[in-house]
Amino acid sequence: MLLVSTLCLAAQLARASILAVVDERSTTSTFDHLWRSLEGASQPHVRRSTVGQADLGGAGRGHDVVVSGPQEAGAKLRLEGDRFEHLVVFAPSAKDLPAELSPQALARRLEAGTNLVLVAPSDAPEIWRDFAREFEIELADRGQHVVDHVAFDPERDDGSHTLLSVSLADTPTPFVSPETRLSPPILYRGAGHAIGRHPLVTPLLRARPTAFFADAVSGAASEDPRSSGSGIALVSAFQARNNARALFVGSAELFSDALLSEAGNGNLAFTLDVLSWVCQETGQLRVIDLRYRAAGEAHAASSYRTGTELELDLEVSANPPYDADDLQVEFSMLDPHVRLPLRRTSAHGVSGTSDVAAHHAAFAIPDRHGVFTLRLDHRRPGWTSLHEAKAIPVTPPRHDEYERFIAGALPYYGGAASVSALFLVFVALWALQS
Repeated sequence: MLLVSTLCLAAQLARASILAVVDERSTTSTFDHLWRSLEGASQPHVRRSTVGQADLGGAGRGHDVVVSGPQEAGAKLRLEGDRFEHLVVFAPSAKDLPAELSPQALARRLEAGTNLVLVAPSDAPEIWRDFAREFEIELADRGQHVVDHVAFDPERDDGSHTLLSVSLADTPTPFVSPETRLSPPILYRGAGHAIGRHPLVTPLLRARPTAFFADAVSGAASEDPRSSGSGIALVSAFQARNNARALFVGSAELFSDALLSEAGNGNLAFTLDVLSWVCQETGQLRVIDLRYRAAGEAHAASSYRTGTELELDLEVSANPPYDADDLQVEFSMLDPHVRLPLRRTSAHGVSGTSDVAAHHAAFAIPDRHGVFTLRLDHRRPGWTSLHEAKAIPVTPPRHDEYERFIAGALPYYGGAASVSALFLVFVALWALQS
């Protein structure tokens, strides 16, 4: 029986793709609605092991979720770390923090391509604030909540004006869908943060201009100039250069059963959208094919002459559809010699769950020989980066491939002819005088 249980547990861990780390101060049932939604199971079967783990069966969204305490999660990462593609960390205290969940270890996993959700409420320890600063995200001082005496929920607020009602109309694509932006405002209670000028950080949810940081006990407002108005970010996203993604959230209550199961707010739609983005389900751009050939030819050649007219064809899949027409390519050797936009030539076609669009461009190879690079380098917030490069040798014309007469050399032809004619006139005059 023990062997069978061990094999079953090993099989469940082998399928797991999301590891959720919940502090012992919270109960797993508090976030059951979240795990159930990620699993997609209408009636999940929750099993708790002797080490305090909860495994939820089901497969609607394609995720298997393993929920553990910090120590158990550390052991799983040490033994089965490669099996988890995504980490959801409800910031545990420094006392309960194993080495596998240290900020340094999480940073290494992010560099290796693991996606991360960090939930850092107002009582998060200083170690997580230092971790957020590595991304130019400054969490609020410990014990400070976001307060808004105007944009709060009058029905559910307890009088502290900390239960904010935040509209999703300004949340950018592809982090949330157009349908979610039209949904009712979400309810948010927790901490906020300020973000710097890091180009890879995007604020998804901001407080209203009337919001500010205040101490949860005394109610005293913060004196930090960045801690008021729309400069307060509630949820922010980070996408590394290797396309790994991270989400910083200042409220554990945002994911709680109390708000996700309540009708009349947009919490569930927003939560599932941003978690789908973190899990690489949305915001995806993929190069299907990049072809080039000389004008009038069907296939690419091994090298091209200077001045040859090149035609480019690019197919890109996008999920959700990528409507911006801002793709461009470079034809460069050390420095870009040609930079031109790609024109969309066909409407979106469906390929599986993604939309495919074709793009086209044409240009003449500059009058310089060498090994050029045809490069596509596309970066936009929330979308996976596109990097494609192909080396194209360019050679000068052969000695028998030049034109017999070059129109641009007519002044030189005229100069040579005039010198020759004047020389003949000079010789004739000299002979007549002799």
